[in-house]
Amino acid sequence: MFMPTKSKLSIFFLFLTFLPLLVMRLVVYPITFQALKDEIIRNLDVAVRKQTELITTWMEERVSDARLIADNPFILHAIQSFIAGNTEHAEIFTRLDAIKYFDYLWKEFGGKEVFIADREGIVRIASKKGLIGENISSKDYFRSALNGAYFTSNIIPSDVPVENESGIAETGVPTLLVSAPIKDKSNFVAGTVTLRIDVSDVKTIMQNIHIGMTGETYLIDGHGYMLTESRFVEDLKTQQRVKKRSALELKVTDPGTNNLTRGVRECLNGSEGFDADGYTDYRGVKVLGFWKWMPDYGWGVIAEVDVNEGYGKLYELRNYVLFIFGMVAMGVIIVAFFLSKKISAPIYCIAETARTIAGGRYNARVIYKANDELGELAGAINKMAETLESRSQMTAPQTDEKGM
Repeated sequence: MFMPTKSKLSIFFLFLTFLPLLVMRLVVYPITFQALKDEIIRNLDVAVRKQTELITTWMEERVSDARLIADNPFILHAIQSFIAGNTEHAEIFTRLDAIKYFDYLWKEFGGKEVFIADREGIVRIASKKGLIGENISSKDYFRSALNGAYFTSNIIPSDVPVENESGIAETGVPTLLVSAPIKDKSNFVAGTVTLRIDVSDVKTIMQNIHIGMTGETYLIDGHGYMLTESRFVEDLKTQQRVKKRSALELKVTDPGTNNLTRGVRECLNGSEGFDADGYTDYRGVKVLGFWKWMPDYGWGVIAEVDVNEGYGKLYELRNYVLFIFGMVAMGVIIVAFFLSKKISAPIYCIAETARTIAGGRYNARVIYKANDELGELAGAINKMAETLESRSQMTAPQTDEKGM
């Protein structure tokens, strides 16, 4: 199929124009995008591991607090003073109570509440007087400590009034219980110490690490409920998805399908992993995520950041480069059109003249003068035409004479 030189030149110039764009899109862009993916996931990984370490350390400190109170000899003496018929330590306990020694202990270890029960499960000493006399023998934290083991509960809604974020006492506030056995020298368990922990410290831990403008880390339980506060809790309240707080109220599901988000689902399977392509979070926003399960506590730590923020700059760069190349391509197309026309016009003229000469019209001449290859070609064709014309003129009379 015949294709004019002008078309070939236009295609050639367009190819040269789009070649860098193709190289960028097929080679440079994928490499850059993968490098950015790796960096974002690495940052999320670091955030999750850091949070996991901080939470583990925090929980170990709370257990250590309960153990220190339980190992305090004055606590053992105090609980022994309530054993039926034992009056050996009653006077000591009375004096200790008079100087508010136990109040000092509560403040030192910073629990929401501290209560000490005897072997029957009756609370004998408590940071709140209203707890004294309560029977906690049916509670798992009491039974576990009575068997000589340390106990940590999940983060659960309080079944008694506890101060909330505003300092107002209410039930249902997220809380955590830690208990320890009180043992004498013979390793006999005389009672138990239980601390009700202020879990706002966990919230502080989770929010202390910043991952951009939209990134966050949060804690979930084994049922997919959020245990710490979302940084978008005000938006969730506006959407009426939570009433007071996201902790223990919000199940981390995709609002479009009402299924657990991918990060939560994978986390509950006990795995550690990430999604660098994006999945829909509990706000209905596509996010990048990293997750890690904490089997010792039955919790999962998840770190997420919006895809638009994570890859936003790269998308902007891609769009900017495409725009620039588009503008350049338009300019090249215009230049290529006129340039190819300028180059192909004399070639077309030379070709037409050559066809005319080939048809026997030796007086035809190429009208093109330039100091380049086409100029030389035009001159050569004109010279050839002159030669052919001269020869034809020389042979014409001889033919006429023979005809006579």
